[in-house]
Amino acid sequence: MPITKRANGHYQVTVGHGGRTHRKTSRHWSFKDAKEYERRYISALKDIAAGREPERVIADAVERWLTDHVPRLRSATKTKAHVRALLPYIAGRKLGEIAQVWAEVKAAEIGKAPATVNHKGRILRQISRMAWREWGWLERPAAIGLLPEKPRETFLTLDQVEALARACPNAAVGDYVRLAAYTGIRRGHLLRLTAHDVRGGFIHLDRTSKTRTLQLVPLHPKVAGIAARLPLGASDDQVRDSWAKAREACGLQHVRWHDLRHTCASWLVQAGVPLHTVSEVLGHSSMAMTRRYAHLSPEHLSDAIRKMA
Repeated sequence: MPITKRANGHYQVTVGHGGRTHRKTSRHWSFKDAKEYERRYISALKDIAAGREPERVIADAVERWLTDHVPRLRSATKTKAHVRALLPYIAGRKLGEIAQVWAEVKAAEIGKAPATVNHKGRILRQISRMAWREWGWLERPAAIGLLPEKPRETFLTLDQVEALARACPNAAVGDYVRLAAYTGIRRGHLLRLTAHDVRGGFIHLDRTSKTRTLQLVPLHPKVAGIAARLPLGASDDQVRDSWAKAREACGLQHVRWHDLRHTCASWLVQAGVPLHTVSEVLGHSSMAMTRRYAHLSPEHLSDAIRKMA
């Protein structure tokens, strides 16, 4: 039987041709998806036998992109989730229809946050460019114009951070709030830190961090005592629960935990710290990520002009 369901629940397509057997399995397939893959594969074999270029569909490009490119991404798991959300739009669609598919996605998802919709647009744009530049499947890339996104960063004041910390029902979570705001360290990494990572007035972030490089984060005197007590004994679930209650109590429901990291950056920039130093403290992989905070301290532009002869 050309389509079978394996013991793990995944569908497998088996096609015999020219004395050779081709098998393909995907955990994302329904039976209908597997049947469509079988149809396209057989059609491609017939095109090749007739000397015609095989018809390419968007699903082919997505599959190759997932195999060749996505595993190298640090955000591979999230990217695959965005791909699953895109699958209903690309079923059976030809590669040359990418721009039309993007228009349909935008029309169907009116009302959703632009950032959510743009996840699908970025995937379509990237596979279109790779199909053109690297695989030779397109004569030109599709024009994918993303929706404008409003900045999501929220910058807190010292008083707001302290209010949130004090409002946490779990005191350990309150200390994590203070530590996050004064170091800019991401929540996941904060919860993995121990006192062993604190040496010489710095927190030493190991190579499991997002940037995969050794990073030294200087400690502010206000949180040095907190860092010396790491780990603080609060689980991720406890942090989430306590943080939600603190936001509610302070009337700051729109504030995300990651905004504590943005807040750290804003405090540094407003204190006159050069952007390249802010980038080092936060462990940004590129200066482009740091430049979004430049507007918080435009004085450096005036200083640059005054230095001209």
